[in-house]
Amino acid sequence: MSRIVLIILASATFTFGQSIETIIQKGHELAVVAMAISPDSNYVATASRDKSAKLWELNSGREVRSFLGHQASVISLDFSHDGKHLITGGNDRTVKIWEVKTGKEILSVVLDDATGYNKQYGSGQERINDVAFDPQGRYFVTLGQMVHVWEFPGGKKIKSWMVAQGNRGAESLSLSKDGQWLAVGTDATVIVYRTKDWTPVHTIKPRAYSSCGGCFTDQVFSPDNQFIIKATKQEVVRYDLAQANPVTTFSKHIDDVTSVDVSANGKKILTATEKVITLYSDKGDSLFTINPQLAGEVTQARFSYSGKEVLVACDNNVVLIYDATTGKKIHELSGFLNHRDKGGLTYDPNSYWDSYIARYIRYKNNLLLSRDGKTLLKGKFGNKLKKWDIATGKTILEFIGHAKAPLCYQYSADGKKLLTGGGDGKLILWNAEKGDTLFTIQSYNEPVFDVHFNSDESQIISSSWDGSVKIHDAKTGKRLHFFELKEGSAYVSLLSKNDLYVFTATLGENTDKLQMREIDSKKIVRTFEGHTDVVASLVQSRDGKKLLSASWDGSIRLWDVATGLAEKKFTGHHGAVHVALFNNTESGIYSAGADRIIRFWDLNGKVVKTFDGHVAEITSLILTPDEKMLISHSLDGVTKFWDLDTGKEFFEHIHFGEREWMVKNPEGYFNGTDGARQYIHFVNGLKTYSVDQFFHEFYRPDLLPKIFQSRGNNNLKGIQGKLNTAPPPGIKIATLPGDDATQAEVLVRITNTGSSIESLKLFHNGKSIPIEKSKLALPTRKDESTTYRHTLTLVNGTNTITASAINKEKIESDPQSVDIVADHGGKSSVCYILAVGINQYKNPRMILNYAKPDAESFGKIVNEKGSLYKSLEVHTLYDEEASRTNMLKKLDELAGKIHQEDVFIFYYAGHGSMVDNQFFFIPTESSRLYDLSALQKEAIEASVLQDKLKNIKALKQLIIMDACQSGGSVELLATRGAAEEKAIAQLSRSAGIHVMASAGSEQFATEFAELGHGLFTYLLIKALQGDADGAPKDGKVTIYELKSYLDDQVPEMTQKMKGKPQYPYTFSRGQDFPVVIDKD
Repeated sequence: MSRIVLIILASATFTFGQSIETIIQKGHELAVVAMAISPDSNYVATASRDKSAKLWELNSGREVRSFLGHQASVISLDFSHDGKHLITGGNDRTVKIWEVKTGKEILSVVLDDATGYNKQYGSGQERINDVAFDPQGRYFVTLGQMVHVWEFPGGKKIKSWMVAQGNRGAESLSLSKDGQWLAVGTDATVIVYRTKDWTPVHTIKPRAYSSCGGCFTDQVFSPDNQFIIKATKQEVVRYDLAQANPVTTFSKHIDDVTSVDVSANGKKILTATEKVITLYSDKGDSLFTINPQLAGEVTQARFSYSGKEVLVACDNNVVLIYDATTGKKIHELSGFLNHRDKGGLTYDPNSYWDSYIARYIRYKNNLLLSRDGKTLLKGKFGNKLKKWDIATGKTILEFIGHAKAPLCYQYSADGKKLLTGGGDGKLILWNAEKGDTLFTIQSYNEPVFDVHFNSDESQIISSSWDGSVKIHDAKTGKRLHFFELKEGSAYVSLLSKNDLYVFTATLGENTDKLQMREIDSKKIVRTFEGHTDVVASLVQSRDGKKLLSASWDGSIRLWDVATGLAEKKFTGHHGAVHVALFNNTESGIYSAGADRIIRFWDLNGKVVKTFDGHVAEITSLILTPDEKMLISHSLDGVTKFWDLDTGKEFFEHIHFGEREWMVKNPEGYFNGTDGARQYIHFVNGLKTYSVDQFFHEFYRPDLLPKIFQSRGNNNLKGIQGKLNTAPPPGIKIATLPGDDATQAEVLVRITNTGSSIESLKLFHNGKSIPIEKSKLALPTRKDESTTYRHTLTLVNGTNTITASAINKEKIESDPQSVDIVADHGGKSSVCYILAVGINQYKNPRMILNYAKPDAESFGKIVNEKGSLYKSLEVHTLYDEEASRTNMLKKLDELAGKIHQEDVFIFYYAGHGSMVDNQFFFIPTESSRLYDLSALQKEAIEASVLQDKLKNIKALKQLIIMDACQSGGSVELLATRGAAEEKAIAQLSRSAGIHVMASAGSEQFATEFAELGHGLFTYLLIKALQGDADGAPKDGKVTIYELKSYLDDQVPEMTQKMKGKPQYPYTFSRGQDFPVVIDKD
């Protein structure tokens, strides 16, 4: 019998108190090959070649969790009849059953030689091609060369029989809804069995001669259990189950069929080929086709159980969702991994021809720690390398020079130089402190796999996919030695400590070898026999006498270099080991790999400690010089920081592509870029929560400094604790027609879920609109609900109305939205600008040079390029005019004349101040920046401005702030900067507007005489002059183009002018819209 592992859960009941999970919206890294829809149609499970299955919330598209444990591609899956369990089958010949609510594995069945396949039928291994649950919950079925029926939940085998002897096996498996029939598809034939006694009842062969041996066959039972629909390359036909007679032909020829499905009501049939999806009526008529226009192939298509959606799994690693009535795309299930810039490395891991090099390049994913332990460096940010500050999480330097992604890199011993090898075949030596290129060697035409300095850094050794190893002079770039490897490409290459020998770990079909060559003769002098798969990592001991290797065969080995013999073999990993290194005293070894667990071993081979937390394969490990912290990095872009004293993770840093990043501690507190928050959310059981629901309490721009001060030990109440005591309010939204076509009545139902509700928020196309407090009655008791009614004036086109509620603990409900389309002609928009610039202050020490010219220049450029508006009004307040009274009066005046269709832009250049977690705009009469009582009388607090902006009806609003602070120590300014960043973010979120601001306190809004402006406004004006007009260039500069330009250019220019990058604060809420247009 097969090997069975049954894992008994301590309890089948999980309350709201179970541990909350932080989920990164990663998506699949490799092809999605199968899907299953939960019985309630709320969730989708996907199986992928990346060795994982994932659960998604269909409505929101959020990734709920990953099911990790398979050691090869997951190729099939199915939900149990009650949706509580998920079964997965993989190319590791393993079937696993998981609890959906927790992700816990409860049963594992490994098909091995003991199943009887080898004994009865000779050579070869038994496959798993499909799995299915009995609709009645009594058993599950696995399919390969044989059918196996297993008891559920116990896992005892009930019945087995052969269906397709050979390496491939049968392709597909189906069970009727009533559980009375089992169908197996193989080689254009479907065999139907009666489950009562497992006897074959029908064998449905091709109706005409078929030359397609081994072609894929799929089938599905009708919901009424009366018919079976068979799909092959030859045809798609419905047969009656009584006599197996053909009833309806849907297609007489269908190339490269991948799946067939039927809607829950039996009215529609869905077929998928590698390129096209077709929907048919149950009468056989073609309704419409969906052509996803993919570079890859469609692997499967399924109806949701509601029948409203068609889900399409693809080779491009995503699931596309279409409206089942119109065929229009409405959504997709994907994550940041699906949208990363691949840096010109376009090898398709799903292609037979590219799969090997794609796999090898995938695991070139290393991190470097600077000599001072303050920064980390990594490649594969498009074609760039990035260096970021560990203490802030922010990028401080980019290395731009490779035409394709940098794959390998090493610092010089003093940390002043950086050596890199890229996918473009180039070797580049850099000034590591400035990012300048010292010289470039175009050494290869294929990707560089490894690059290192020799012991005195006079030479560079490198190896490439082209099968060669080269040694170059590190000063001139001249090639000194060339090795042509007959054994295959060197995945790892390293010079011995005495610089006399070269270690190479080569790739090749059944020839993966670890060898040592003498440099002058090029001869192999040692072959280290033992590893049976790719050697991914090599490290020498300090004295050069020992060699440590990590391999995809699952082992780590310690070698005696003098003899070539292994001294110790370390086993215990499940799957490939990607990295191993000595601890600083060389008394132990750290290792990690495909099983996502970091292990620390003593030299006797005993595991002393493990570090568990990654959910993707770990490819890099670094020990800090003081050995107090371990840094690990995985394929999904997550870098974790572990306290070695406690063995606990105290924070993680996540890169989401080239620009976005986030840091987070285990309690759920976070900091990061505005765009990063779309890729992270929280899950409790099956309930998902967006990060923004916890923004008020858990967004902490000062998170990392506080973590390092406390070493992760704090008394912060985590998200789990908040949810237990103060669950978010419930919210529902609906609309009714208004008195005429320009109006609608909005109804918002608010439910108290156990915590007092503090406020209601309502947004129209992303812009906050005032709540009529006289009509609002908030529920005060648990489970009580109230309804708020609001009459809304609609704009022409789509009106998106969004509502959310916040409780006393500052936990927000998940926003709910409804769309209303209005067609009443609309009005032409007017652009209103209020430009405030203050050079002159009552306090002479606060006088600025460029605030007024900056405001004047901004108004001028928008006026010159504002032809897209019906008209444009520029209102200004400069110097002594810019008093608190005048600024508030002007905002009230504009609120009386601005309409919904109009655009409002508020530009402010002057001082800003952050005191007691409140941000203040400083009018001309203010004389003290950090006196709270004075500021409350003389200045304008951000919440006051927020209320004024709510009263301005324009749905499209932008605030631009070039505000600076002065005075105080660097440490004090840094603290104020973190609070200022949060205050500006809250202003954007609460008012539903776009905010773009210079970094005022933390990084100084700097004035440069040579620019004639503050640096931020200098770049802002260049952007509006057309520099920010992105692809496709259409003469317009939109909000998001402007944001992207400032996010890129401000740090780049401040790096050049100050030697340190500054980062603007850019937060976007509401609609994108063009700010200017170039008439030329």
